[in-house]
Amino acid sequence: MHSILVIDDDYAMRRGIAFMLRGEGYAVFEAQDRREAVRIMNKQTIDLALIDLFLEHDDGITIADDIRRQHPHTKLVIVTAHGDSERARLAHRIFKENYLEKSLLEERLLKKIEDVLSSQQSVPSAGNPTTKI
Repeated sequence: MHSILVIDDDYAMRRGIAFMLRGEGYAVFEAQDRREAVRIMNKQTIDLALIDLFLEHDDGITIADDIRRQHPHTKLVIVTAHGDSERARLAHRIFKENYLEKSLLEERLLKKIEDVLSSQQSVPSAGNPTTKI
């Protein structure tokens, strides 16, 4: 069974995604911020991290880059509800196919997760994610 960490500060969104993924048979862990994500990843092997791009006190690209460095086996998918922002366009360029807009989650999320988990691709580097846009 694959394990997925859902990192999203929106409680309802995080719980909804987790519920859907558990229904598909995934072992799902939830974190509302970087601190919780780090705590979970230090205790559990996570196959895929599903990361919200815009968190209240953090940035999904930075979290993804940290995960890539510390847990290189963990695959990453970035999601956002703000696909028209400059930061979202940067995330789309960096993560390419591993980027989804939340409006498309219901119809595309499970397919994306299956594709990413079955892929042997390495995770792209965000380069310098702290660069202001």
